[in-house]
Amino acid sequence: MTYDPREVRGTPYGAPLIPQFPLRMRDTEILTIVYRSDRDAIEAMVPTPLVLVGDLVIVHVYAMHDAEWFGVYGESAVQIPVRHEASGTTGAYSPLLVVEGDGPVAAGREIYGQPKKAGRITLEAHGDLLVGTVTRNDITIITATMPYKQRAGTPEDLEKHAPFRTNINLKVIPNVDGSGSAVRELTARTLGDVVVGEVWRGPGTLELRPNAQVPVHLLPVREVVEAFHWRADFSLVDGEVIERFS
Repeated sequence: MTYDPREVRGTPYGAPLIPQFPLRMRDTEILTIVYRSDRDAIEAMVPTPLVLVGDLVIVHVYAMHDAEWFGVYGESAVQIPVRHEASGTTGAYSPLLVVEGDGPVAAGREIYGQPKKAGRITLEAHGDLLVGTVTRNDITIITATMPYKQRAGTPEDLEKHAPFRTNINLKVIPNVDGSGSAVRELTARTLGDVVVGEVWRGPGTLELRPNAQVPVHLLPVREVVEAFHWRADFSLVDGEVIERFS
């Protein structure tokens, strides 16, 4: 007996890859590096009509210790603080994301429009040094470090540099007919019920290596402003379309 496709929320039928929101992400551990790059290089990564709010770039390396639906996995995001004038939305635009697991890759791309690709992520203490790495195609493209829990901070310290709660993405889903037409829209998603458990701050380092599949090197490091090690619980929730392109 066949089934009614109008009742299906995701595929494969009976074991969908894409979840329904909200999802609770518990005990998420994050290493965040805030750095200054070349303004021209940053602008080349940002679609119009988004407007830069500075010359900063943010790299997050996440250890997702307890994520509903997805389990335990790693993720990394390169983000650029921007503003969308027409809607008044301010947040962090994502030009590049790397994540472990087919579910997080598919959900990020299909629902939010996040430009996720698969890779390997580690976040762990090496003695008195916290080290985060991101690997794609067997090349470690991001290595981030900071001293391990030497100076306490606050969520306000973090958010003055890194507006992590609202994420803005360019969602592009091509149509199947080969015409070149596609869904093209700017989306915004604000994390729900955020509870920040601890924040540590200090100096940091960031090394970016070239890779044509995840070209983080196109946003060169000119100065590391600050590093943060923090933990949070939050919910992935539905977002909104802030602009559609015909």
